[in-house]
Amino acid sequence: MKKVTILLLVVALTAGSLLLWRYVNANQATPEEVFNEYVSQFSEQNYQEMLKHISEGELETFDYTKQSLTDKYGAIFSGIESSSIDVLSKELLYDEDNETYEGRFKVKIHTFLGEITAFYQTSFIEEESSDGKVWKVKWNPSLIFAGMEKGDKVSAQSFLPERGAILDRNGNPLALDMDVYEIGIIPGKLGESKEAGIKILSTYFKIPEETFQKALDQKWVTDDIFVPIAAMPADFHPESIVEALPGVAFQTKRMRYYPEKESSAHLVGYVKQVTREDLEKGADHEYTSDDYIGKSGLEQVYEKQLRGKKGGIIQIKNEEGEQKSILKKVDTIDGKDINLRIDAALQSHIYEAMKQDAGAVSAIHPVTGEMLALVSYPSFDPNLMVSGMTEKQWKAFSENPKLPFLNRFSSLYAPGSTFKAITAASGLTAGTTFPEKKRDISGLQWKKDKSWGGYYVTRVKAANPVDMVDALAYSDNIYFAQEALEMGAVQFEKNASSFGFQEDFQLPIHLKKSQLSNDGIDNEVLLADSAYGQGEVLMSTVHLGTAFTPFVNDGNMVMPVLVADEKESVRKSVISSDVASAVQKALIQVVEREDGTAHNLKTAKEVLAAKTGTAELKSKKGEDGTENGFVVVFDTKSPSILLTAVVEDVKNRGGSHYVTAKVKPVLDQYFAENE
Repeated sequence: MKKVTILLLVVALTAGSLLLWRYVNANQATPEEVFNEYVSQFSEQNYQEMLKHISEGELETFDYTKQSLTDKYGAIFSGIESSSIDVLSKELLYDEDNETYEGRFKVKIHTFLGEITAFYQTSFIEEESSDGKVWKVKWNPSLIFAGMEKGDKVSAQSFLPERGAILDRNGNPLALDMDVYEIGIIPGKLGESKEAGIKILSTYFKIPEETFQKALDQKWVTDDIFVPIAAMPADFHPESIVEALPGVAFQTKRMRYYPEKESSAHLVGYVKQVTREDLEKGADHEYTSDDYIGKSGLEQVYEKQLRGKKGGIIQIKNEEGEQKSILKKVDTIDGKDINLRIDAALQSHIYEAMKQDAGAVSAIHPVTGEMLALVSYPSFDPNLMVSGMTEKQWKAFSENPKLPFLNRFSSLYAPGSTFKAITAASGLTAGTTFPEKKRDISGLQWKKDKSWGGYYVTRVKAANPVDMVDALAYSDNIYFAQEALEMGAVQFEKNASSFGFQEDFQLPIHLKKSQLSNDGIDNEVLLADSAYGQGEVLMSTVHLGTAFTPFVNDGNMVMPVLVADEKESVRKSVISSDVASAVQKALIQVVEREDGTAHNLKTAKEVLAAKTGTAELKSKKGEDGTENGFVVVFDTKSPSILLTAVVEDVKNRGGSHYVTAKVKPVLDQYFAENE
């Protein structure tokens, strides 16, 4: 038997090719043209067009019509989520002895489990038609997948991985997958009045009536099918219901759960069901429409590590449901846990203490650089994001003037008088400032000379003379404005910038870029204002806290670390140990002195160092603006925590004292628990 591979329509006129020549010159498609069109339509998944080229007579043998076979192809290839089919090779063989044709082709099918390479082989038959004789593909089930026979089915199953948990330093979960109950409705059991039944359920479960109605109005809903409505809280159990509730049913559902709820929402983030945009962006079929994806916070940053890898199996089964062959099998790989340095208990205590206000708190271990807490308030329950907010809930959050969706620990603030510690260190380094140096300052207002026009620096406490320790303890703006002017803008910017303004913190959370000024300090007024943390100085609470670590570590700034085992903390020399010691001693007096601005933080067990601040927010001098209150505080005997807090809008509420009053119980509890 001699077979010839047909690559081109131009062939020699030999005895073995006379038959081909006859078809080339007739008005009918050649076997090669039919073969090419069949393969092309298959690769484009145009099954209806593809099946126009098969012999209908052959279909009867397998109990198919063209339409039912079209539907079968569609169901199978959509079931395996075939996004594309690439033709790798094809050839048409001609048997000269028997004057028959055989087509062979190989394709790569992209499925939800990855690529499947499939081989196909078919023969051709010549049939009579109204237009004369035509060539048709002789179809059989192996043209779906090789090895398939009559009655065989293609089964596709997906095995979902366990999403990795996000854990605090003690192994407590901040995010995890868990089984929760999902409330649903059996429509046929709602009773005679569907509307009345929905009203009862809406009142009992506090779920809007429109949520029930929208779910029940879906096209696929029938009287005897479970219609999902909403996920229930993690502590809900159906046996707790004693009332007679029409049509209610429950089933368990694996969902993402956030035990700490509001306190860690901005840090941990949340997952949501994928959108069309997510599916279009996803490479290699990473997601399907039922999947969930990290949308904010660490859930988004570590999405790849957390989600793991889907598994599944695509197999051929016979009529009895027994496995005949495996087309593709992929093992499930569970997601990787993310271990944080965060202390969930401290995180929660801070959030509770800071309720009713807008602001942020960060806490760092000043020696190791471990981030102990990152709190933004107000906040939201990320569990609502997973299960889906009602319109009423979304409206309440989005219209809240305190902006609960805003992540404040990554936002920038004018640090106010807390910055004076950096100015003091800069002056000590430059040699223009030293602890015993005193300045004669009279009154509560000062300006250098007439060149400043109507602009002046103000202070709260009248004291004269004033040294560096006094100025930090009483938070004297005039003293530090004068020190900065003596230091000069060039030296001030150089020394202050070394406190992390040029650093990339390399944290997995987004931090807005801090700044000393917009375009450099180019005038004396801006220099004076910058010295006490106003002007154009902007810092996040994370950066501000980091900038105080040199006062704990003999002049070394310890960079923050959030994730365990990701990287060791980096220590960078910023100031000398003598300068660090001098500033720390002065900051202790901010707490120890009875008239120190942070004296209400004083405790018998710990020696604390602190700096408070109140930053004014207004467009011009003399204008009535708002104020933000700050405190940075750390323990000095055996340093274990450095806490930085900002509370917005503290004007007429005690300024920075309002903040220290909130922080004190948190610190007291922390020290008591870590004795």
